[in-house]
Amino acid sequence: MKITVFVGTGGVGKTSVAAATGLARARAGHRCLVLTIDPARRLRTALGLTGAPEEQQVRLDPAAPGELWAAMLDVRATLDEAVRRYGDPELQPRILAHPIYAAIADSLAGMQELMAVERIDQLRLRGFEEIIVDTAPSRHALEFLDKPVAFANLADSSWVKLIGRTYKFVEATGMLSVGRATMEIYRKVESILGARLVSDVLDFYSLFVSIAEGYGERARKTVAMLRDPAVTGFRVVTAPQKAVRDARFFTEALAGRKFRAEAFYVNRMWPYDPGAGGGTGLAGELIEWYRDERSAQQAGFEALRAELRVPLAALPELDRDVEGVADLERIARNLLP
Repeated sequence: MKITVFVGTGGVGKTSVAAATGLARARAGHRCLVLTIDPARRLRTALGLTGAPEEQQVRLDPAAPGELWAAMLDVRATLDEAVRRYGDPELQPRILAHPIYAAIADSLAGMQELMAVERIDQLRLRGFEEIIVDTAPSRHALEFLDKPVAFANLADSSWVKLIGRTYKFVEATGMLSVGRATMEIYRKVESILGARLVSDVLDFYSLFVSIAEGYGERARKTVAMLRDPAVTGFRVVTAPQKAVRDARFFTEALAGRKFRAEAFYVNRMWPYDPGAGGGTGLAGELIEWYRDERSAQQAGFEALRAELRVPLAALPELDRDVEGVADLERIARNLLP
């Protein structure tokens, strides 16, 4: 299996490049899926998807020897699948109907990043040969690699396990049975959140603890797979006006997490050479301005090529927004292998 993770700041066309990569891999004969964890839903426009949470096959014309699938990360659907796949069958209905479960799935900060790693594991089990991951357009996009491990460490901590595994006993025998120090902690938390909410949270976690621990184990394995350069490659997409700055930032950000960028794309390079001539008046001024801007783009691209030690490619700006497979085909012609 091969995983390719695309990172980049906003407005550089990262989703389009990720989708075009999936298209190219399907044309090469692979069963490929493009997963976007970008909440802006740009992939829906690029590939003509419906709003369904499950993965959808993209119709290609002409047909490809492989398959192109796409999915937009749905936090609730991903968590529901984890509960049904790994939870105790007798407890699943109670978990799925619990008010705390709904609050966690729908609004808890960080769930987007936690469920991104879970969804990658679910897609792996579905047998996709290639998974293309389109991260959120932000310098914080790499948090989807950080938060799952942090959660796994939390789920493994002894005090969390103790609370999760002993709450039912504590509830039945009275809080004082857990000791004076622990009782003081409960009282302080109750004074802040209210006794009913604390009770609901602890009740939910006593049901959910085995799933949380299982998530931690899977998250560690998936992140380890993402660290393996034989399986996973990270590709940075940037734009001409911020290519050097973005390249340095993401190179350092990936290296700090023990990942390495395998390729860089400078997207939306101006492709047309106006030549040495020019007109007069306003037309001449516009041509001269275009020529200067394009020369600056080319100079920045060459400076970046001299600085990087990995493959670099320029992707020309299209004459319109990406609206379907035909536009992705035009991007795919200029992609690196």
